[in-house]
Order: sequence, then structure tokens, then C-alpha cells
Amino acid sequence: MAIIEDDPLFLRQEALFVERFGEQTHRDLTVTAFNSPVTFLKGASANFDILLLDILMPLYDGLTVAQEIRRFNPKLVILLVTSAPQYAIRGYSIGALSYILKPLSWSVFKSEFARAVDQVLAEDRPTIMLQSGAKYLQVPHREITYIESKRHKISVHTIKRDIIVPYTLSSLGERLAPFGFYRINSYYLVNMAHVESIEGHTCTLDDSRELRISRARKKGFIEALTQYLSKDGAVQ
Repeated sequence: MAIIEDDPLFLRQEALFVERFGEQTHRDLTVTAFNSPVTFLKGASANFDILLLDILMPLYDGLTVAQEIRRFNPKLVILLVTSAPQYAIRGYSIGALSYILKPLSWSVFKSEFARAVDQVLAEDRPTIMLQSGAKYLQVPHREITYIESKRHKISVHTIKRDIIVPYTLSSLGERLAPFGFYRINSYYLVNMAHVESIEGHTCTLDDSRELRISRARKKGFIEALTQYLSKDGAVQ
């Protein structure tokens, strides 16, 4: 991964956060730092999977830099880092995954960087990294049947086991929505690859488990499921 940041203090903090993330998740992450985008734009970007990109730099507009990057590297996962959220929102037009506000917070950084890692891994082997207690687990999407919110606990139900995680259903929904997951009510997020049938307001999974679909979400769920099943290679 790469960092483009003109402020040496923030550059060091971002590099340390990436190192900390790698240690906690047992991943070998290689970081290259740039204090300006010039060298990066000369072809170095082809060697990276993830980019932490500062928006406000004295001689460069990070969004303009991102537009240039997209000309020759459409798959690079870009996380914008800025003290000005009004600029960061514009980053979605160039396909930035998300943005992280300065001053940096470890909890926010960890969450957004995990999303970036998920997206990189999904290119070849669709998985999601989940924290459970002191452990970090790499769970294939296809093994997750549904995710449940119950009594202030979030349980990820897989074909092998149940995993208690410290996330919200909304945050998991954002991470998994691009990969065929849909929230059918306030309590359940389902993997559409495991949906067997829909009858009335009941969704039956391929393990025979029945889940309730809220009235407000039924139409959207059926439309999403129809679109999902129409795609080639929908089952992951």
C-alpha cells in the first residue's frame, strides 16, 4: 500500500496505524510513503493495492491527483484523508472507497482500512475480516448465511459456526452490500446466495432457517434478489 501525505507527522501516524493494523490482524503489509504525488504518478501506482491520499496539499489537489490515478489504475482502492469533509465527499465521484478525517482516530482508521482490505481480497477470494474478542478472522462470504442483531449482540452465522463481533448491523451492511447481502429487517442481514425461497413475509434459507422480512423492505429485497440471481457467477 502507499501513503501520499505532505505533513510528516500525519504521514508517520498513518504508517504506524497501518503497522498496528497488520500486527493485530496478522497481515504482512508493505507501506511506501510519498510526500508528494509526483513520483507516485510516474508509474509507481501500478504496484499498490491501497492508497491513503491526502486531499489538501500545498501544491496539489488530492482529488485532481485521484482523477489522474483513475486514468491508468481503476482498481486501486483509495481512502481519502483530510481535515475538510466538504472536499472528501467529492471523492466519491472518482471512486474513492471512503474518507478518514483528521485528527486521526484509531477506531475509525481501523474500521475504514478493514473495508479497504476486504475490497482488495474480494477481487480474487471474497472474504471479510472480522474481529471476535482478541482474534481476527478471515471469513469467506459464501460461508456466511445471515447476520443477526439480538440483545445488543451481533452474531455472524456461518455454515461452520457462529461468531460474535463488536460491530453494528449497519456497518456490516455497508461492507457486505456490494457482495450480495441485503438487510431484510432491523435484525437480519442475509446472504442472498443462501436464500431458498420467499413466501409472504418469510425468507427461507438453504439450511431451512426462516427469517422475517419487514413489510417496508420486502419489495426492495425481491428486486435486489432478482438482480443478484440474474448476474453471472452470483453465488460466491
